[in-house]
Amino acid sequence: MKMLCFGAGAVGSLFCGLMANKGYNIDFIARGEHLKRLQDKGSLTINSYRYGHIIVPVKAYDIPQSQYDIVFIAVKSQDTANACASIKDFIKPESIIISMQNGIDNPSTIASLLPDHKVVAASVFVGSSVDSPGEVTHSADGRIILGAYTSNVLESDLKLIKMIFDRIDVPCAISDDIKLVMWKKLLWNLIFNPLSALLEATCGKLVENDHSRYIMEKMLVEGCLAAKKDGVEIPQDYLEKIMDVKGNLYNYKTSMLQDIQKLKIPEVDGIMLPVINRLKDTNPAPYTETIYKLLKYKYGKKYIYTPKLTVDMIVCNSKNEILLIERKNPPYGWAIPGGFVDYGETVENAAKRELEEETGIAVNKFEMLGVYSDPGRDIRFHTVSIVYYTFSDDDPKAADDAKDAKFFNIDKLPEDIAFDHKKIIEDFKNILKNRGWNGFKS
Repeated sequence: MKMLCFGAGAVGSLFCGLMANKGYNIDFIARGEHLKRLQDKGSLTINSYRYGHIIVPVKAYDIPQSQYDIVFIAVKSQDTANACASIKDFIKPESIIISMQNGIDNPSTIASLLPDHKVVAASVFVGSSVDSPGEVTHSADGRIILGAYTSNVLESDLKLIKMIFDRIDVPCAISDDIKLVMWKKLLWNLIFNPLSALLEATCGKLVENDHSRYIMEKMLVEGCLAAKKDGVEIPQDYLEKIMDVKGNLYNYKTSMLQDIQKLKIPEVDGIMLPVINRLKDTNPAPYTETIYKLLKYKYGKKYIYTPKLTVDMIVCNSKNEILLIERKNPPYGWAIPGGFVDYGETVENAAKRELEEETGIAVNKFEMLGVYSDPGRDIRFHTVSIVYYTFSDDDPKAADDAKDAKFFNIDKLPEDIAFDHKKIIEDFKNILKNRGWNGFKS
């Protein structure tokens, strides 16, 4: 049995990578740096909270290579038509095409462009991301619900696909009401994805803020009205739980937010237009349409998205001790005092302000250590930090974002140091060695 993963991004790489790891004969269609890394290394790295660290040999291409029995389509909605055009000469009459995409209209698009073929809809519930080329991270959930979308799909076809997912230890169920499943998934995407992209916020931050939650609730009402246009009634118990974002989902970045942080155009149309279009002639969707237009203005074509600017301040005392603060908020651990630069504020004033706000220590003399800009230095988003250093024997008092603040021996620091602050401190130690530093007198 020959299989194809068309669209080896966050979703395709994870699930089809697990298939390859179990010995399934599957080709990967990818693009850009991700494709180049997969081809250069001949393998895909999976970092999963459930399956652990796996390195999987893969065969990656930019176009299909042979005839396929099963095709998993995992591209964004705007690329569905191109995917169908690319595979039409590489599938058999009995081939099964599985849509593993967001939105609810993609299976219909596939069925219209590949008539007479078997089309299966798969609602995917997973937190995954391609954090660097050739490497996929699995951070939350990871289950699939299947259903026949075209009438020629047999029960044996669905059982075959389920058997594949069962074999790779992915929770999988078959539904006889796949439209309901797809609409429930769309509603989650509708209320979380657009606002997370517009406000650059994780799921937990959205639901705990009264203002964003209010808009989410209004969009949810509009989504339910649109579902009714398709003859789908959303169960009340699902609506009551849809905003529960416990565990890994609290800090989860939606696919739209991941896209904009990678300078990719987010999947706005596939998630929002099904609601807007179904209601445009009867009940308008003002909240959904407003957010849609704002997203189109900001991210619809070419846009500039830059890293967030931060500052950090190393404080060393006369005992060769380094001042660290224990963070109240994620990512947790000990860190150098610091924070974001305010609009209209110089980086020097920001460094002084953050130090005083978090530790109560005020300084006027300090020097710059360097600029730290690794895109992976902060798990939340890309930050660039300008780091300074100074010397003080003042006693710290934790405040603001700091749960605790105290000095540590420079060679006996805590294990749980956040961000890239271990590297920063090592760079600072090298400066001390080069200067022959033996402490100071305040």
